[in-house]
Amino acid sequence: MEIKMHLPQISVINFLQKKGYEIKAYILVLDTEESMLLSEPRREICTFTATKCGEPQNAHSIYLNVFENEIKQLLKELKS
Repeated sequence: MEIKMHLPQISVINFLQKKGYEIKAYILVLDTEESMLLSEPRREICTFTATKCGEPQNAHSIYLNVFENEIKQLLKELKS
């Protein structure tokens, strides 16, 4: 099953802050990707991370990934 949601970015950030996350700016670096048919240069994407107190910022704490995990957890709790 797939659920699609269209939410303003500020709604996602507010939800995560209410769950106790700190939202910080983050530059995600995508390394150069070269293969036989594809060659993409190194890219930097400005985004946000959602971390709890003391957690480091990294690619796994990108706010949309954290939001998805929190929504899945919320749905599991509602199912129980």
